[in-house]
Amino acid sequence: MPETERFHLGHLLSITTGVMLSPDGVGGIYRIIDHTTGQPHMTHQLPRAAEEIAPYLTEQHPWLAEITCGGFDNEADYHGWMDEQVARYGEWHAVTPMPPGQYVGRNPLEELREMAPGVPIIAVEMPEGGADPR
Repeated sequence: MPETERFHLGHLLSITTGVMLSPDGVGGIYRIIDHTTGQPHMTHQLPRAAEEIAPYLTEQHPWLAEITCGGFDNEADYHGWMDEQVARYGEWHAVTPMPPGQYVGRNPLEELREMAPGVPIIAVEMPEGGADPR
């Protein structure tokens, strides 16, 4: 079973609140989703995956359900709010991956076709060991 990994509170809250609070942007979202599900994701798959793992994260850390977040007028407001949350809940939290079979991944091209029916999709196949197509 994959190991438990520690994530910043902003990563967890990005998933549970639906507001981008990750201190390192979408890269942090990829890391927590891929770690928790045990599968790599493409950008268009992140919202569905986040919705599916949010209850699992809240099960591991029930206090996440207490935290709600609106928007921020500026960066200083974000940092002030996040500093308050970190002081109350801590900055880093262990996340255990979902048990095998709990999360069912989807083929990224099939999922994209469902999201945008009728729109032409051109798939580019990378050679073995090629660059990550994300």
